[in-house]
Amino acid sequence: MALIPCKVCGSLNSDQVEICLSCGYDTRGSKRPVIFRWAALVVLAMLVLPLLLSVRSWLQRPAPPETPPKTAAIDLP
Repeated sequence: MALIPCKVCGSLNSDQVEICLSCGYDTRGSKRPVIFRWAALVVLAMLVLPLLLSVRSWLQRPAPPETPPKTAAIDLP
């Protein structure tokens, strides 16, 4: 009999039990479908990409042009 940690709460359970005695999660537990991983990556990309693009455009913003110094006008007679 070996002790295995629960995938949800981390408590040690026997490898012969079907559910975790602490949280009730199935110890053999099926992994989430791959679609959930892809959906999480898409959502993350939708949040991070606009942020990165705005930072990039902010960093590439050209410096404002320098204005020439004003000189005093002299009236000649």
